[in-house]
Amino acid sequence: MLILAFSSMFYAFADEIVDEKELEQLFSTDTKAFASKIELIAGNVQLFNNEDKAVFSFYKGLYLLSKNDIDAAEIQLNRTVSITKRIELKFRAYSSLINVFSNSGNYSRAFKYAFLMNDLERGDIDSSVVARGLNIYITLLAEAGLYDESTRALQSLTIENLNDNKVKCGLVAVIAYVSYKSADPIYSWDELNQYNNSCLQSEQVLYGLLAESMVTRIQIDAGQIEVALKTLEANYDKAINFGYGNLTAVWLANLTDAWISKGNTQKALQFASLLANVNGIKNSLTAQLITYGALANSFKIRGDNAKYAEYMNKYHQTYVESHNKQIASAFGYYAALMQAAENKQQIELLNQKTFALQLENELAKAESTNNRLYLLVAVTLLLLLGTILFRTHRSGIKLKERVTFDKLTKVFSRDHFEDVLATSLVGAQSQQQKLGFVLFDLDHFKQVNDSYGHQTGDWVLQQAANAAQQCLRKSDAIGRIGGEEFAILLQDCDLDMSRALAESVRLAIADIDTTPTGHKFAVTASFGVSTAQDYGYSARKLFAVADEALYQAKQQGRNRVMPQQPQQV
Repeated sequence: MLILAFSSMFYAFADEIVDEKELEQLFSTDTKAFASKIELIAGNVQLFNNEDKAVFSFYKGLYLLSKNDIDAAEIQLNRTVSITKRIELKFRAYSSLINVFSNSGNYSRAFKYAFLMNDLERGDIDSSVVARGLNIYITLLAEAGLYDESTRALQSLTIENLNDNKVKCGLVAVIAYVSYKSADPIYSWDELNQYNNSCLQSEQVLYGLLAESMVTRIQIDAGQIEVALKTLEANYDKAINFGYGNLTAVWLANLTDAWISKGNTQKALQFASLLANVNGIKNSLTAQLITYGALANSFKIRGDNAKYAEYMNKYHQTYVESHNKQIASAFGYYAALMQAAENKQQIELLNQKTFALQLENELAKAESTNNRLYLLVAVTLLLLLGTILFRTHRSGIKLKERVTFDKLTKVFSRDHFEDVLATSLVGAQSQQQKLGFVLFDLDHFKQVNDSYGHQTGDWVLQQAANAAQQCLRKSDAIGRIGGEEFAILLQDCDLDMSRALAESVRLAIADIDTTPTGHKFAVTASFGVSTAQDYGYSARKLFAVADEALYQAKQQGRNRVMPQQPQQV
């Protein structure tokens, strides 16, 4: 009884400390008190039940994120996912991981957790929690230029069903942002304005103004200048006085471009002069692009060519940075997508193997009672047969390796690759599955042989083949077609995924360090991509289309990936 009472007292103490509502409130309102509470609780973790441990790990993860200790935070948040049975807590942990890795530029990690979050059943999760997580994910998709995916994710949310006004207004702002980035409005302007007006009249003014800044930008680009100006002038004071640099800059840029479009130079220059003095837009490439574009336009109408050139140069540099970020994000998406697909295949294969082993075990048990003698005889015969065939088997393996693999690069030989391709095409066509096909050719390879010798050329071929293999999934196949030309077969890949994977191979080859050869030179390759779903399940056609794309890549300067040309209708 004493032990039971002592145990109960400890668990009561633990429950009192792990007050989830208190932790949530402190996290939102008092950073210092939140940190103190986490440190206090940490000394009693051994007393907690599993759910309390999961809650503590979640908030400790948030605490570590606030200190920018990303690695330690990831461990704590993953611990939450592994311990808790509460789907909502798993969802919040994943959404926190998505947010931190997207902000730090680790896009493949961000998308990895996004896919894990999306796999969760959402039936018992509060709609506002779902919306918060999806807002982060949708913004990440839009940054990667994956507008179809972001639109589909938005369509899974219904604004009317959200009770939390902050989350609702955040969603409205995300919808406006995606609409601007994709140039494809998801809601009608009337619907979006109806939701947004309620945000502007509540405590969530910032979200409302951010949405308005994107909507008016779309209207200006579409030539609806009067409509845009009406909104921009009506909420001018709110936007400028809020004190958020990105919002101020975009608002003034919109006014500058709107008045330029109307031909009112005086008004345009008035807002441009205010815009030139705005600070705090460094953390938003979208805000920078809009700002630099408007300032360039203003200096153009003034006739100040030097300033016009300066801001056009800034615009161009920011555009390149934004484009590179978009490509990196898209690579992260496809890398995580391919990894998730591979993990799923491995799990399914493991389940099949487990079932087979269980079945085999049951059969062995059933047969062992009456057939032990037969089993002993069979094993003996197998051992004898194995002894007799051992040398023949070794010879067969060596012969098979010679037929299957290219001796120099250790990738598939041309004959075997073509056999694999033909088999895959038949299977894929019967189920209408996607298949990608890539041809690549090392650039200026003859010059390498001529300048540094064939031994160096062989080394380059080996390194290029190895670099390519490191980028591929287990389900893919690569073969040496001849000389310095290789082919890759990509299972379940459409054109975008095939291009992304080919691009990763291109970058890996370009990263080869030739120092071990005793010479310093660049290694690059040109790529052509074709897909079965666009040109049919014919090996001849896939080779021909990819070969033409490869030729175009060579013509346009080499060291690039060129997709198939659209099929003529």
